[in-house]
Amino acid sequence: MGAKVTTGTSASRPMMMPANVRAGQVVSLVEVTGGLGPKIDTHRLADELGADIAVFLPILDAAELLGLVKKERGEVSLTEFGLRLQKTSKNKIRLLKDQLSKIEPFKAALELASRNVEVTAEEVADVAERHDVRWHHDRELNVSLIQALLVHWAIYAGLLTYNGKTGKFRRA
Repeated sequence: MGAKVTTGTSASRPMMMPANVRAGQVVSLVEVTGGLGPKIDTHRLADELGADIAVFLPILDAAELLGLVKKERGEVSLTEFGLRLQKTSKNKIRLLKDQLSKIEPFKAALELASRNVEVTAEEVADVAERHDVRWHHDRELNVSLIQALLVHWAIYAGLLTYNGKTGKFRRA
């Protein structure tokens, strides 16, 4: 419960990907938003996605953090970048490489991997914690959440590769 999660921009806090959001969920949100018109009510969008509001809001936060959607007065619309992603037929997540590289834990993982060649989720957690960035107060859970984020986003986007035998990531 002591998690510190910041998904917006702030001068004092780095941008952080919400912990339990997967790339496929964000792509689905973009597809549905684009398919329903230029602006859609937040609650209707959650219903269309079949998501409980508690599950939906972090997905929406991630999409906004990535520059795919904007929220204004309870309505969601696609940005130009979101429209481009929606129209792309293959490798949609690869379009997000630049955005992901500015967001934690991907930023820390890429910086470490460029120096150390191979990096573990635990090493990424250590660097993130030095900057007061964590997804969960429990160390083991925090490392597990970082591992999942790196696997579900960074590999899919082509930022990192993963060796399951060693448990290490490297730059793609």
